[in-house]
Amino acid sequence: MRTSGEIEAASIILEKLFAELELDIMRDVVRRMAANNNIITRSADWQLNVLSSFGASKERIRGLITDALGLSKAEVDRIYSDVIASGYARCKGLYDAVGAVFTPFEDNLGMRQLVAAMREQTQGALKNITQSMGFAVKDGGRLSFTPLADYYQSRLDKAVLDVTSGAFDYNTILKRTVAEMTNSGLRTVDYASGISARVPTAARRAVMTGANQVVARINESNARLLGTDTYEVSWHGGARPSHLAWQGGVYTHDELVSVCGLGSVTGLCGANCYHDYSPFLPGISEPTYTPEELEVMRREELLPIEYNGRQYTKYEAMQRQRDLERTMRAQRQEIKLLKDGGAEEGSIIDARCRYRGTSAEYSRFSKAMGIPEERERVTADGLGNIGKGTYISGGSKAKDFANVAEPKKATAKSQIINLGTIDTQPLEKEFGKLKTEEIIVTGERIEHIKLRHPEDFEMFEEFGISVLKFPDVIVKDTKNENTAFMIKKLGGTNLNVVVKLILAGDRGDYTNSVMTFYRIRNKNLEKLLKKHKILYIKE
Repeated sequence: MRTSGEIEAASIILEKLFAELELDIMRDVVRRMAANNNIITRSADWQLNVLSSFGASKERIRGLITDALGLSKAEVDRIYSDVIASGYARCKGLYDAVGAVFTPFEDNLGMRQLVAAMREQTQGALKNITQSMGFAVKDGGRLSFTPLADYYQSRLDKAVLDVTSGAFDYNTILKRTVAEMTNSGLRTVDYASGISARVPTAARRAVMTGANQVVARINESNARLLGTDTYEVSWHGGARPSHLAWQGGVYTHDELVSVCGLGSVTGLCGANCYHDYSPFLPGISEPTYTPEELEVMRREELLPIEYNGRQYTKYEAMQRQRDLERTMRAQRQEIKLLKDGGAEEGSIIDARCRYRGTSAEYSRFSKAMGIPEERERVTADGLGNIGKGTYISGGSKAKDFANVAEPKKATAKSQIINLGTIDTQPLEKEFGKLKTEEIIVTGERIEHIKLRHPEDFEMFEEFGISVLKFPDVIVKDTKNENTAFMIKKLGGTNLNVVVKLILAGDRGDYTNSVMTFYRIRNKNLEKLLKKHKILYIKE
C-alpha cells in the first residue's frame, strides 16, 4: 500500500516543470514590456515593433512548451515505472502466503498493455493542457479566461494607451500586469465545462489521476488472482472530513464504492485524494490499525487548536498551510517579474516584504498547529532565496545590527548606525521643518528592541530600513512630542518603527532616530489609526 507521501512525491517533480514553464511565460511578457519601454510612448514605432516582438515571443513560448513536454514525457515514464516497482510487487507476500503463483510484471502482457495505455493517456492530457493556456482576467467585474496570445497583445497594447494618454507611468503598468498574472497564474481551460485551473495544478492532477487508476487496476487484478474481495484503505493525517470517516478501514469492493466513494470525483482515489487500497486476506492479513486505534486517531484529527482567535482541526490547518503556500508562490513570482521588468526599488521592496511576512506567518502557524512546514512546495520554482534582500543606505550592513545586539564591549551601547534618509515632506507638513533628512539608530536602542521585543528583532534587522524608506502609513504620535509611527504592512501583520524627529530649531547636534520597533496586529493598527493623526497613507 502506498503512503500519501509516496503518492504526492510521484508528481512533485512534474509539477515543478510546469511551474517553471508558467514563470518563463510570465517573464516573457514583462521582458517584452521592459525591452519596449523606451519606444512605448511613440505609438507609430510601437505598432511596427509589437508585431515582430509578439512573433518572437510566440516562437520562444512554443520552444518552452516543447521543452516542458519533452522533460515531462521522461518524468511520466519515471513515475509509471516507480508506480509499477512500488505497487505491483507489494502483494507478492500475499501470493506466497496462499501458495498462489505470482506473475512478474514483465511477463504480464495484459498489465503491461494497460500501463502503456495509461502512460500515453497521461502524456496526451499534458499536451492538451499546453494547448489551451491563458490567464483569468477581470472584465466588467467578472473573471473571464483570456487565451495566451490574446492576453499578450492586449496587455502590451493597453500599456501603450495608458502611457501615451498620461493615465499611468511605466512602473504602475508593470505592477498592475504582474499582479494580474500572478493572481491568476498561467491557466488551462476545459472549454466544454468552462472550468480553468493553474497549469502546474492541472499537470499534477493529470499524473495523479493516471497513476491512481493504474494502481487501482493492479490492486483489483491482484485481489481477483488471490481470491479475495476485501481491501484495506490507507490512512494519512489531515484527510478531508468526508474521507476521515472511512480511511484506514477494511472493506469489500462494493463497500469501497458505497462507503468510500470509489469511482467518484470526491471519493477514494478521486481528485486530490492521497489514499490507496490494497488486497486484504481475512485470516491471513493483519490490519494496520485496530478499530480502537482508528477511533482514537479520528478524535485526534478533529481536536481543534486555537490560533489568533480561530479554531482549526488538522484538516483545516493543512488547508490553511496550502493557502499560505499558494500565496508565497505567487509572491515569489511577483518579485522575480518586477525585477525582470525593471520596476522601481520601492515596488520590489514592497513585494519582498509581503513575501517575507507571509513566510513568517507560515512558520508561526505551522508551529502552533504542530504540523511540519513543507517549504519544498514553495521553493520548487528554482528561484532560490529570492525573498531575501537588505536595503541599506549610507553604507551600513545588516551585520552591524547583530554586532550591536551582542556587544562585546561596553562602548557598543554608544554605537551609532546611519540608516540613510527618510522622506521629510509628509512629516514637515505637520511638524515643521526638520533639521535633517538623515536617520540613525543607536546601540542602546537596538539593545532595547532586542530586550523588549526579542521576537521582532530579526524583522527589524531585515525590514527596519525598508519601513523607514518606503512606509505604507505615517502617523503622528499625539502623546509624545515630535514623534511619529512609520508603518509597513507585511502579510498578516504590520511593522511599526517609532521615530523621534529633530526640528530645525532644536538645539544640540542631534539627528532623527529610531526609538523602538515592534510588530502590530491589524486590529491594534486600526485602534492606533483612530487614536492618532494620520499623516500619510500609501495609495
